[in-house]
Amino acid sequence: MFDIIPLVIIIFCLIVIAVIVVRKFPQAANLDLDSMPEEKIYRTKRNIINKRIEQSSALVREKIISSLSPLSRFWRRLQLQFRIYVGKIERLLHHEQVLKNKQEIKKITVEEKEEKMAQILGEAQQGLQAGNYDRAEDGFIAAIKIDPKSILAYRGLGDTYFAKESLEEAKQTYKFLLHIDPNDDGVMVRLAETAEAQGNWEEAIQYYQQAILVNDSFSPRFYRLAEALLKVDQPEPAKEAALQAVDLEPQNPKYLDLLIEIAIICGDKAFALKTYNDLRLVNPENQKLDNFKDRIYKIGGTP
Repeated sequence: MFDIIPLVIIIFCLIVIAVIVVRKFPQAANLDLDSMPEEKIYRTKRNIINKRIEQSSALVREKIISSLSPLSRFWRRLQLQFRIYVGKIERLLHHEQVLKNKQEIKKITVEEKEEKMAQILGEAQQGLQAGNYDRAEDGFIAAIKIDPKSILAYRGLGDTYFAKESLEEAKQTYKFLLHIDPNDDGVMVRLAETAEAQGNWEEAIQYYQQAILVNDSFSPRFYRLAEALLKVDQPEPAKEAALQAVDLEPQNPKYLDLLIEIAIICGDKAFALKTYNDLRLVNPENQKLDNFKDRIYKIGGTP
């Protein structure tokens, strides 16, 4: 549409010029040409006509330019708005593409990270089970470098240190795990076992008690607590812990064995004899039965 406008303007200008020439030509023809030489007359008429044409053309151009100014401003404003709109669209598309690329990179990175972690942890665990503690340690440390908050990696590293009897390193690793998750009762048990291995029975008792407070459904925790309490000469609390273990597993010979031992230490003849009978029913071939019986009957008082 805007390509036709210049052509229309040119045609309009030519028409205006032609009209002016036709109107003004008689004025030039009325000059007293008889008194002038022919060449002078011709130049005079030509100058007059050219002057009139130039004046009329200038006037027409001014009017046309004046009339077209609003249209030009509108056109420039329209072009500017269009460029601004296009710029916004381009920036929006670029922003969306950048976000898409970042999401794809992040997705790939997470997937690769998970695959790498699974591979490293698997190899490290195999090393631990095979007794190749150096390989296991290197693997778990490599996993921690990839994910500094990996509970599996820290737990594996702690178990590796414990297995290779690097007890202080194991203890610090388990403590860090407990800092990540203060309610991890499994780590509490591992700390108790580490304390036992170091001969620190009071600390072992503390961690076993913490683990039981979090989860009291595991009989081995009560059994180990009872053993630790005996180590510090606390037979009565040990008896209560052993009873809890037996309540959870009434037919476990090991638990009944320990409970009889504690009852004898406490001088509780009746309770010791009852537990002895329970053990005899559960495990009649137990070689410790005769010894237990003799020791029970040596306890003062009537059974």
